[in-house]
Amino acid sequence: MSDIIKTQRSLAIKAEHQPQHQFNHLYRLICRSDWIRTALDAVLSNQGAKTAGIDGMTKKSLSSETAKANLVQEIEEELRNQQFRPKAVRRVYIPKSNGKKRPLGIPTIKDRVVQMLLKMVLEPIYESDFLNCSNGFRPGRRTQDCIARLDSYINRRNKYYWVIEGDIKAAFDSIHHQILLKILSKRIVDKRFLKLLDQFLKAGVMEGRLFKRTDTGTPQGGICSPILANIYLHQLDLYWWNKYGNLNRKEKERRRTKHLGNCALIRYADDWLLLTNGSKAEAMRLREEFKTFLWDELKLELSPDKTRITHVNQGFDFLGFHVQRYVYANDRPKVLVTPSVENIKKLKLKIKEATRRKRFQDSPSLKISALNAVLRGWINYYRHSNVKKIAYDLDFWVNERLFLWLQKRHKLPPRRILDRYKLRENGKRWNFGTRNGEDYLFLYKMGDLPLTKFRSRSPENPYLEGQWVTTIPTANTPIPEQIWMGNAANSQWRELKENIKAERGAKCELCGSLKNLDLHHIIARKNKGKDSKENLQLLCRTCHAQTPSFGRK
Repeated sequence: MSDIIKTQRSLAIKAEHQPQHQFNHLYRLICRSDWIRTALDAVLSNQGAKTAGIDGMTKKSLSSETAKANLVQEIEEELRNQQFRPKAVRRVYIPKSNGKKRPLGIPTIKDRVVQMLLKMVLEPIYESDFLNCSNGFRPGRRTQDCIARLDSYINRRNKYYWVIEGDIKAAFDSIHHQILLKILSKRIVDKRFLKLLDQFLKAGVMEGRLFKRTDTGTPQGGICSPILANIYLHQLDLYWWNKYGNLNRKEKERRRTKHLGNCALIRYADDWLLLTNGSKAEAMRLREEFKTFLWDELKLELSPDKTRITHVNQGFDFLGFHVQRYVYANDRPKVLVTPSVENIKKLKLKIKEATRRKRFQDSPSLKISALNAVLRGWINYYRHSNVKKIAYDLDFWVNERLFLWLQKRHKLPPRRILDRYKLRENGKRWNFGTRNGEDYLFLYKMGDLPLTKFRSRSPENPYLEGQWVTTIPTANTPIPEQIWMGNAANSQWRELKENIKAERGAKCELCGSLKNLDLHHIIARKNKGKDSKENLQLLCRTCHAQTPSFGRK
């Protein structure tokens, strides 16, 4: 067992057995070179390390062991001398499915490493404090834990039939810094540690060349942002637990006798549900009560339009699932969990994007590989729900999309396409496929995946087991933001870059640097700029990062 794991386990044990203990001397842990090296390895193993912050540094910049050792030494010296200062987060905007744009923050590699160090200290402590109703961005937990818990509440015995769908306006961006630091100070009294956290909160963002202060909210795109948000919203969990969740059996019966009912809380980060087995009037009262608490204690505001009160027979969406209770004439009521209509639309949108008529330069094998990756990821997210019929229908629809794409690509009659690409899979059924080397590559069928019931469990604090290593949190979604569409444009782009370097000299056209050269669009692609040599400029990563369109698709 490594020294880091031993230290994290000791923090977890202390927090578990002494709920009132205040931790000190934590700052010295993040100054240790072995901790910094572990944090750097975790950051570089993440996909986000390929994207640069405002300093232009990426994973590629740290490809050698010497570069990594130098960065570790630099961070260690700055932390020990208390000279480390977080840089502003580079902000870009990515399109959402509703046509709007979502801001995305990209910290520097150096800042990500220090945030990872903060998370390595905070997570073992607060995993001992967090309640079982919280499941978002916690080790060993996922969205399916929330859905499985719903199944135990919506039944004849518990009768939690009224649901309050909690929606906090811009929860991560609305976190009040002073309130957060006050909450942290109840557990942590190390002033240097808290000061460093405060510096990250106030680091600001860069939009192009414009700096903006951050008076509220956690660091955008930050590794420690999810756990800071969980610590903040843990106050909501505690309020529910102390007033409703910790009642004994007789107290609950007394409430039901008074027609008040009891309530249960399920939270995944800033998405939460409050269920009650009382009347609709009681649900409305609870909504106002929790709305008042959030504003008075945490300065968070509930969205009046999106915070709905729904009966389970009507159905509601939560974390990409649609949950509805069906009551049949002579049969037992059943709770069916299916993919939400919105996420089915998102899947179809991604498939349509991959099989657009303009993507004819892609090979059929690359296209089928890209489609398979999307389909496997989507169905694995829903494999514990009632998705069988939907999966069969979607398989049929994906077949049609691929067939039309192949037909347009080859400009051949339907019969010729079927003869060429409709093959026997494993000597049994017919399926779209293509020869991939010596083997055959077939289109993935979501209906083939066996469905299983997810068994809800209450995972123990993994740091108490003594082998857990802190990891970077990843969003638990059916479709990630970035998806490879099977195009071969990357090789063409590399060839174009090499040609421009040969013609103009392999150096930055602004500062003359010879390292980390990129191609920059003078007129951005979003403004219909072309991938032509006249519209491309050779820049080093530092100069490239200062351009307004850097990082945008």
